[in-house]
Amino acid sequence: MQGGINYVALACSALSLILNIAAVAIPNWILKSPVQFGLWKLCHLFKCIDMDDLFSCGGLKVTDSLKATGALLIIGLIMMVVAIVVAVLKMFVMKDNSCLSIGAAGSAIAAGLLILVGAIVFAVKVIDKTGKTGMTANMLSGGFALAIVSSCIAIVAGILFYLGYNKYNICL
Repeated sequence: MQGGINYVALACSALSLILNIAAVAIPNWILKSPVQFGLWKLCHLFKCIDMDDLFSCGGLKVTDSLKATGALLIIGLIMMVVAIVVAVLKMFVMKDNSCLSIGAAGSAIAAGLLILVGAIVFAVKVIDKTGKTGMTANMLSGGFALAIVSSCIAIVAGILFYLGYNKYNICL
């Protein structure tokens, strides 16, 4: 049964990785018609501009919190790749080393938490509670949603990797 849990955890990890890649890549974190804001680009209709080329865009300043969100999501992406590599090693190469399940679990949970914190930083810092910029919570769009779903799936994958851990095999 533990082998089956590891396969499900690996599938969840791969799904989380794909969703996180999509979240980082698309310029759809805020939709303020007809403008779309992403982590790296601002798009108006069919023309996109790099955020680094802008001082401010429609009241949304390119701040450290926006850069922190991108950094946290990319570090989470790297941690998820580590979790997948460790899980594949455990499942197919070093089958007797059950400690690798703990490593995969820790990496997946860390990835999920990093992605979640990145999305929270984005939502808290970009959404204006004073109304000066006009950015409201109902403008959060697809990239934000993908990051939240990716983080939840990564944490579930980490829990499943932990459940697949063979506690009778001593880690040395």
